[in-house]
Amino acid sequence: MKRRKILLPFVLLVLALGLVAAGWPHNPPPDNFGMQLVYMQDGVYDPSVPPAEGDLAEWYHKTVMGRSDAEIEAQRAAAAAYFLEQFGETLGEPVAFGVDPRDEYRVYKITGMRVPAEGWVVRDGGFRIDIQDDGSGGETLHGVYGGQEGKWVPAGSLMVFGEYNIDVKKWSGHDDPNDIIIHYESAEPIIPTDDGLFFRCRLSSNSFDDFGGGLAQGVSASQTAPDGRKIANVRNILTFPGLGFEGQEALNQ
Repeated sequence: MKRRKILLPFVLLVLALGLVAAGWPHNPPPDNFGMQLVYMQDGVYDPSVPPAEGDLAEWYHKTVMGRSDAEIEAQRAAAAAYFLEQFGETLGEPVAFGVDPRDEYRVYKITGMRVPAEGWVVRDGGFRIDIQDDGSGGETLHGVYGGQEGKWVPAGSLMVFGEYNIDVKKWSGHDDPNDIIIHYESAEPIIPTDDGLFFRCRLSSNSFDDFGGGLAQGVSASQTAPDGRKIANVRNILTFPGLGFEGQEALNQ
């Protein structure tokens, strides 16, 4: 009888804790934000060996995104229109691209979801424009970014317009999950340096409440092993709204 009296409070405590835990959201967002995702790359591979997927741009647009040739050209036109408005120049035709799956681009945290320790694969691709040398060592950009006076950027800089496609696997409560698709577009040129590059992209998504739009900010600083293998090294934080609720309110005043 005494053992039963001891076990009963313990069982009730376990049940109570279980009910409380069930009410807690998985991976709640940081204060002042509605949604957060954390991406990383850490793949190690020989870049001299072609990827198994073949042409990565075609693989991304056709296999991952399921686009027809006409749909790919429509996306290219949308990218060209964005680049013209944002950067104010006719910079040439946007070039399709896809990120090599061997980079092991994965998401490790998504607000409200139980992402496993191995993460979920992020398929990344779209269209890009690379800045050429007009004789000055780069080009002067106008549009929303550069304004009437313009801003000079060095050759080798680039702008992107594409999507992150997250291959969501089965997790508690979701037996048949859909891919998460997040659109991104360069807010300013990505300027590589000898040590890597910093990027900042505006975000939007119909896969979840994007709180009016988000921001992806990160660094890419791949290394080369002594044997020539590439060591992918990206850290990317996505937040919605981009600057947080208070920051967006202050910016929009």
